[in-house]
Amino acid sequence: MAAIAADVELERSLRTSATGTTRHASAKNVPVIDLSRPDAAEAMWAAATSVGFFTVTNHGVPDELIENAFASSKQFFARDLDAKQRESPFAPQLNSGFEYFSQIRPSTGTADQKESLQITARAGAMDGRWPSEPETLQPVARAMMEASQRLAARILDMLEPRACPNLAPGTLQRSHTLWGPGGQCTLRLLHYPPTAPPEVDSNLWRAGPHTDWCCVTLLYQLPGHEGLECAANPRAGAGQSGWLRVDPVAGGVAVNIGDMLSRWADGRVLSNLHRVRMPTGPECGRPRQSIAFFMQADKEALIESSGETITAGDYILGRIRSNFAAKFGDK
Repeated sequence: MAAIAADVELERSLRTSATGTTRHASAKNVPVIDLSRPDAAEAMWAAATSVGFFTVTNHGVPDELIENAFASSKQFFARDLDAKQRESPFAPQLNSGFEYFSQIRPSTGTADQKESLQITARAGAMDGRWPSEPETLQPVARAMMEASQRLAARILDMLEPRACPNLAPGTLQRSHTLWGPGGQCTLRLLHYPPTAPPEVDSNLWRAGPHTDWCCVTLLYQLPGHEGLECAANPRAGAGQSGWLRVDPVAGGVAVNIGDMLSRWADGRVLSNLHRVRMPTGPECGRPRQSIAFFMQADKEALIESSGETITAGDYILGRIRSNFAAKFGDK
């Protein structure tokens, strides 16, 4: 399918480009937008159409809930590898379960240096995959998904009139549900273990350069857990852009536009390349934690653009195959 092939090829082209190999980023950060301000929608539109990344504050997700989610995530990843794999087997077709150093980005050809627990809010997707410990993980994860969906829906509502002027108001929000038969929204708990300095193997990344497959991503980060970077000029093309930092902001949630929304909007908003660099200096002895929520349209939703119409289900499955080919038995 042309839509999937084009987005995968963009990532693959980075293997030989400067964008894919340079390890230095500007000291400049992405915009910070206070959602309580009357000009928040205008500021969000400016960020979505220029860099595709921003951080929101006064977002409505309770601090205590975020803290509890990180605590449960830390406890889960501290368990033995065998227990994590046995209790939460990864099912790529469902985009659910535990994966360990198995995501190979088209941009690098090497596995991301991370482990993750993917929780997809579709009926039956987590059957036999919820870990037994910690007991807090399932209720906290469900609460995080509900709060994150509300925030992501709010962001979509703010962008929709200008991004997708031909859609009936509220179409984007209605296309994303939790725990129904076609649900695809995913909460991803991420752990990047301590690692050796990058000079040991310059081809390794905590997360290789990529775009997200969803409409909107929310990323919760901890203070001091830096490393996320996005292309400074996404309109410049592969190999022509430097990198901006997307550092944690106190009380903030990082947001980026995904490929689904960019296609729905016929390119009016930008899905930008981003990566998690390898640590340097004292960072090498520290792990990195983050929690991502991917606002992904329901399987039957039609993503219509001037180039191609594709169901959200087919689109997501195609992108999963490009990252987890070995899990599908692809060569």
